[in-house]
Amino acid sequence: MVTDHDRDGVKTTERSLALVERIQRQDGATLSALVSELGLAKSTVYKHLRTLESHGYLVKEGERYHLGLKFHHHGEYARLRKRGYRLAGRTVSDLAERTNEEVDFVVENDGRTITIYESYHPQNSYRDDLFATTSDLSHSGTYYHMHCTAGGKALLAVLPDECVERIVDRWGLPKRTENTITDRAALLEDLSRARERGYAVADEEYVDGLCAVGVAVSNPDGSPLGALAMSVPTYRRESEGFQAEAPQVVIEAARELEEALEEGPDSEPEP
Repeated sequence: MVTDHDRDGVKTTERSLALVERIQRQDGATLSALVSELGLAKSTVYKHLRTLESHGYLVKEGERYHLGLKFHHHGEYARLRKRGYRLAGRTVSDLAERTNEEVDFVVENDGRTITIYESYHPQNSYRDDLFATTSDLSHSGTYYHMHCTAGGKALLAVLPDECVERIVDRWGLPKRTENTITDRAALLEDLSRARERGYAVADEEYVDGLCAVGVAVSNPDGSPLGALAMSVPTYRRESEGFQAEAPQVVIEAARELEEALEEGPDSEPEP
């Protein structure tokens, strides 16, 4: 149920955001379902829905409301507004083309990581088996809990322990697979190892059958820009030298990206 001042926010805005989140999570929702779930008056929910719809943030298909493409408009602006993000997109494409592996770049947002660029293996027939529903399907804009992905753990590893503690306090350590780290002390130990070797590893921790290595990328001022990660299915891990070669490949790509960030805007290639 929506409270009047969730997280010290403005009540009206909080309610609209709660509606948007639930509509996306449910892949569309009816007015009656939203009224029941949120515990608000039908007239109140309807006014929020109509306002969002009139501005292009929702569309109504039959009796169900869905997110509108206005969000895509804002999302693309957010992704492209930073030069570092644009350079990261080129790094993802280049690394994926060079290795023929799955590559993505994630940034921390609201205590989770969000994918801003990804490139998939051209022969990833296993992918449909790994992700069962549209809500599980990885794509640009996908959120992840930070403790169970290589990119997320790489970012956690460059944060002070007190920041890691706050993130865990807020989001917990939900279990995705049998290999997911769900113990706080075990996570801190894993992050300590990541700091020592310069990269993080997620071995079937987010989804069965997939392992990954992630490396944090810093801005010129030393603050984290995001993390570069490369994944392979576990059945190809040993045969293709993932454990020995992948970390170095990703580290080199991350350092090259940092060098490009240092060089300034004149070094950025034309789109």
